[in-house]
Amino acid sequence: MDKPTPNDGPKIVEEAYIILLQLGGRRFLAMTGANQLLAAGRTAANPNPWLRMNLRRNEAGVNRLKITLMPTDTYTVEFYHQQLVDCEAVITRKQTFDLVYGEDLPGLFTSVTGYDTHL
Repeated sequence: MDKPTPNDGPKIVEEAYIILLQLGGRRFLAMTGANQLLAAGRTAANPNPWLRMNLRRNEAGVNRLKITLMPTDTYTVEFYHQQLVDCEAVITRKQTFDLVYGEDLPGLFTSVTGYDTHL
């Protein structure tokens, strides 16, 4: 079984689960080494669900990826570097891509990080 299910480990928010599947599911996680997934669903305070993950060292020098589902059924994809400096999180945004379609997520990830998302 290649695709993770919402019952695997901690509960996965449905929209975040779909984002992960569009990236390639478990194969994406295995091929890229992405870990520490964090998701937020649709709420009154947060109308746009998102999925965030930590990344291994890569060509772009980014260590975080955040994918946000927008009301237009496209994604905003943010690659950035976050580090702790003097007990404060310092975020350096590297690249942001707007209006990305689901089928374009794996290719965009590969072009930025240099990691293949599938064999």
